[in-house]
Amino acid sequence: MTDKVLILTEQIGGNGHFKAAQAIQQGLAYAAPQLQTEIACGLPLVNPSLEQMVRKCYLHTLQYAPHLWGAAYRREGELSHWFKTPLGKVVAKRLKDWVEQVQPRAVVCTHALCLSAMGRIKERMKRPFALGAAITDFDVNGFWVDPTIDFYLVAHERVEQRLRQRFGISPSRIHVTGIPIDPAFSVQQPAKSELRHMLGLDGNRLTVLIMGGGVGLGPMEACLTSFCRDWPEVQLVVVTGKNESLFRRLNNRFGDADQVRVLGYVDRMAQWMNASDWIVSKPGGLTSSEALAAGLPLIICRPIPGQEERNTRFLLHQRVAVRQDSPSAIPRQMQSMQTDHTQWLRMRAKALQLGRPDSALRAADVILNTL
Repeated sequence: MTDKVLILTEQIGGNGHFKAAQAIQQGLAYAAPQLQTEIACGLPLVNPSLEQMVRKCYLHTLQYAPHLWGAAYRREGELSHWFKTPLGKVVAKRLKDWVEQVQPRAVVCTHALCLSAMGRIKERMKRPFALGAAITDFDVNGFWVDPTIDFYLVAHERVEQRLRQRFGISPSRIHVTGIPIDPAFSVQQPAKSELRHMLGLDGNRLTVLIMGGGVGLGPMEACLTSFCRDWPEVQLVVVTGKNESLFRRLNNRFGDADQVRVLGYVDRMAQWMNASDWIVSKPGGLTSSEALAAGLPLIICRPIPGQEERNTRFLLHQRVAVRQDSPSAIPRQMQSMQTDHTQWLRMRAKALQLGRPDSALRAADVILNTL
């Protein structure tokens, strides 16, 4: 029987976890072309209606009451226990027959929701699979930790340290691969000016990329308005992701402006990031990892409480980012930093040093060693 790797993820809170799963699949396809792989979202298999309800609640909470999500995140100790026991039992019961049909040799979760359930299923399989967790932030919480997990793929040595010191995980089970991102980031890209020409941009103009994750969250419209008013010389690329209403609104307002390019969901992010000089974004784990791999300094605006606040602390500590929660102040602050070009050069050099463009290939090596 051909070996098979199951990559389990979710799309309830954006696209980052799913993109990490795709990156691992691409890495495995490169390292072991004969290997079978399958990506699946766990919650729709448990109950499609429940998945839709959870996604709606999560996104509405982030949009209208983010402090509630932050408060819940601060109680991760209690909530992770609920994750692993009652919820884990229910999910395991629903998914066991399906996993037995798939017959994976390894299961890698890029979202924590089904991890404990997979651990329960693994212990009941006639041929147990290796279970891995690909942690998609620059910090770790209790949701990701379970005694049945055989290996952890983590972003940075600080996450490894936290897993060891707070959760008592053996170092032999932790691998610092970086958060898995598209292997296209590991491919040498043309110079920025050439890339800009290829993408239909002005090759010589300072370029700022404005993003809000896969679902276009955050004050993107306010940021764009501020740049057009206070720094019109800058070329702006705005990626709204799957937020179609925001895409239409920004196109209606700014579609005629020669310095603005509004895009929806893009699949060549390595090129758009390498063509840019700065990124203004919320600090999701995937977006931040991609930016670091492209040597792109970050301007962080209004991170989501919880995991993105922790990502923010990490990125500020590493001196690859600046936080400015007032969109109207961002252009002036950036003009000041751009005047002192050495600051941009320092941040870019540090980002390149911290980035792991080959993270998907590193993750693939770890997974293949478990088969």
